[in-house]
Amino acid sequence: MTAPTTGRVWRFGDDVNTDVIHPPAFYSLDPDKVRRGLFHGYDPAIARDVRPGDVFVAGRNFGCGSSRETSIRAIKLNQVGAVVAVDFARIFFRNATNNGLPCLTPARPADLDLVEAGSRVTLDPVAATLTCADGTVVDLVPPGEFVRRIWAAGGLLNLLPGSAGG
Repeated sequence: MTAPTTGRVWRFGDDVNTDVIHPPAFYSLDPDKVRRGLFHGYDPAIARDVRPGDVFVAGRNFGCGSSRETSIRAIKLNQVGAVVAVDFARIFFRNATNNGLPCLTPARPADLDLVEAGSRVTLDPVAATLTCADGTVVDLVPPGEFVRRIWAAGGLLNLLPGSAGG
């Protein structure tokens, strides 16, 4: 994904654990079961109400916990456009990038306080901006060219020779 995405903001705090993002009770090979598990223990309505292009906005250490990729799979199956957080757990960030899920950080962390839950935003990963409906612009740390290539291909494996994207 390198094109801008527009959607509603879902706000989360610090230390959002992968088992909160996607509880073990929803581990499955069935994509619908995985999709329905998104934040189920936190708020079961999220998986029902999230729409393609919506953006998750969070504090510090988003994706801490296990290295299982089911949390990223649940986010992608729900067609979330991106996650913007003050910072990410390293393994979550790498797994998300490898799976083509854009994760971005604000240039000035305090600016995330300007982004309200439920508001509509447009996230442009190439311009590295998050623009609120009221015109407020939050500058993001620009991703590197290689990361943008991974997002555009839909994941790292798609860049390998012989794959659909490589």
